[in-house]
Amino acid sequence: MSVWGKIAGRYLFSGKSGSVTGWISGISAAGMAVGSAALIIILSVYNGFDSIIRENLKNSDPDFLIRPVEGKTFNCNTADFDRIAALPGVTDCYPILEEMVAVRYRGNQAIAKVRGLDAAYECSVSSSLASELGIRTAFFDELELYYPSRNSEISMINPEASLRSISLRPRQVASIEGNCVILPMAKARELLDCGSEVSAFEIRCDAGPGPSLKQINALLGADFEVLDRIMQQPALYKMMTYEKAAIFLILMFVVLIVAFNIYGSLSMLIIEKKQDRATLRSLGAGPQMIKRIFRTEGWMITWTGAAAGLLIGIAVVLLQQHFGFISMPGNGMMEAYPVKLKLTDILLTAAGVGLIGALVSAIGIKNIDKYED
Repeated sequence: MSVWGKIAGRYLFSGKSGSVTGWISGISAAGMAVGSAALIIILSVYNGFDSIIRENLKNSDPDFLIRPVEGKTFNCNTADFDRIAALPGVTDCYPILEEMVAVRYRGNQAIAKVRGLDAAYECSVSSSLASELGIRTAFFDELELYYPSRNSEISMINPEASLRSISLRPRQVASIEGNCVILPMAKARELLDCGSEVSAFEIRCDAGPGPSLKQINALLGADFEVLDRIMQQPALYKMMTYEKAAIFLILMFVVLIVAFNIYGSLSMLIIEKKQDRATLRSLGAGPQMIKRIFRTEGWMITWTGAAAGLLIGIAVVLLQQHFGFISMPGNGMMEAYPVKLKLTDILLTAAGVGLIGALVSAIGIKNIDKYED
């Protein structure tokens, strides 16, 4: 260790436990520890909720969604789509036919999205649509769906005569977002008057390495747009990213306020060690070396608190992750607060706290000469 490092360490860990400066240094280090621990814990809790949201989106959104650049529908019975289905990592591919239609049930009307699937064998409705139309689990009445006919003009005298319609008895209420009706593909084609065309093509992959966005784009060309999960829900993922950044900045601002205790601690230490500074100058120490001693003192206070806070925060997160001793209020789906520790959060916290400590230390010793006689 350098000379100024040994002197700064001596000042920090000296035996004068009753010194006011020592107490303030300890409070400063404790404040940095609390701030660092709070950063790790709160960011980990946010990561936990973020992971749950992403997992739910993973169950509802495909890995890749293919749509036409122009128009609403396209033909997916081509060699290009067969090659996509044969790519390594692809587990399932299926076409989708979607359109907004009018629905009626027991005299109640609403607008909903029809979603035709090859894998659907019965009519299912979303919970929000079931609530809006008053659909009950008995399913005695049929759900009527209407869509304008493509081959006839709308009659102003009798508009309903210009609509294609089908009637089905809903069999299931599904946990689907928004007003949605899931139909067998054949029924959706009948209502929307579509032949073999589809409006989208979904691709799902396994957990291992799958095809890339660039690889699928290269196979399809410029006539199609390929969307990954983030591109399918851009507003949601941006909001989640911005929220975490805002939380981090707010907590760093709190740490900055706490760090000004280091400024007061250094100022009092400089005054208290006035005779020591005179001794050091008489031994040949220059102004830069004396400033370096007190700057190192500020860094030691910062990193002592930061290291303790990081260890405490990591320990709390790991305990919560494995034992879940902090439970969620109410009777929700989760019994304990979800947490997820990330290395990037630890590194960002350490870098941010270290930068704040260095900044405050530099400000604290900037005017050290004004304390001279």
